[in-house]
Amino acid sequence: MINVIIIDDCPKKIEVIKEGLNIGVKYNLDIAKTVNEALTLFSEKIYDFAVIDLALPKRKNEDPVPNAGIELIKEVNELDWYKKPKFSIAITQHEGLKNDYKQSLEDCGVIIYHYDGTSNIQEYVKTNFEGVIKTSTQIDYGVDVLILTALQEEAAPLLSASEFSWYREETFGIEDIDFRLSLIGSDSNYKVALGVLPKMGLVSSSITTSRLINYLRPKLILMPGICAGVQEEVNECDLIVASPSWEWQTGKWKGEEFAIEPYQITVDQRLINKAKELEETNILKKFWQQTEHKRPEKSPRLHIGPMVTGSSVISNAEKMSELRTQHRKLLGLEMEIFGMYSACVMSHIKPLFLGYKSVCDFGNEQKGDSYHGFCSEVSAKFTIELINIIKPILNIK
Repeated sequence: MINVIIIDDCPKKIEVIKEGLNIGVKYNLDIAKTVNEALTLFSEKIYDFAVIDLALPKRKNEDPVPNAGIELIKEVNELDWYKKPKFSIAITQHEGLKNDYKQSLEDCGVIIYHYDGTSNIQEYVKTNFEGVIKTSTQIDYGVDVLILTALQEEAAPLLSASEFSWYREETFGIEDIDFRLSLIGSDSNYKVALGVLPKMGLVSSSITTSRLINYLRPKLILMPGICAGVQEEVNECDLIVASPSWEWQTGKWKGEEFAIEPYQITVDQRLINKAKELEETNILKKFWQQTEHKRPEKSPRLHIGPMVTGSSVISNAEKMSELRTQHRKLLGLEMEIFGMYSACVMSHIKPLFLGYKSVCDFGNEQKGDSYHGFCSEVSAKFTIELINIIKPILNIK
């Protein structure tokens, strides 16, 4: 059943919006007339479609505040105890608000509509609601989880893991991509795919991810692997969950100076919470204790934070230091995650996504491969544990 919420304090406008929802499809409708009522509902339920007025009273019996709806949208997007609606449109009669907040709302995935009191708002609502219905009814997921790696050595621990029984399947249109399928353990309802990128790098990652999304229609994409870490922030073999991720080479050269223009992508907070849940079990220490690979003196730790993507392998301390100016809390550098994230965000399938990699070096002149085996093993085993606890998010019983 489709869940819909209207957040507006004007009874007349609510009725007009409801006319736009009348397209012969059954749906559940909730109405909130204040910010507080809306926050309560967003803490309880995931909505497929939300219509939000930007001028709202914060509490019952209070006057509307022109930008209260904007603050509501930001709060729901930023705080993990609220459930972000899958699709939202914002409505305002103040053209100034539209001009001032159009970009920030679009960054939150919200489309803004200027309603001057005479335009046909129900038709606008109807068009967007039809799109939501079409997307909700057309997606027939092929696999639950797609795992992507950039290297065969990153995939090797997954291919040999006893939890999987991998097999190949000829699929028209992606015969050139090295991928396999498996059920997880004895669960016939939980289907996993593993793909290895044909080449390293951001371009290969984004194109391959897009192709596999279209053909396999995954609910979730995971990208384990190895990366370079920022030496003052992480230790060798620590695991970094990338959120946010961006491309460090995007921007403009002005003479001899480069002006960065980052477009950051963050991860769904539910996945971050699952990663934290695993961390609390000391699972990384268990991997460290049981490995047969060369390992560091101390058990690796989990970090969640900024990791930047670029198209180049870096073995230069000065360049690593330069990248730190793009984010003061930068944890690591790798070559594929942002491409995967971008493909997921731009796809009509809209799979969830999470990238994480283990620090095999610090991107300086001492760059080596002595920890590649252990780092690949750590990220692969973390993937298996994550798959096992993530069922509720994917609605798998």
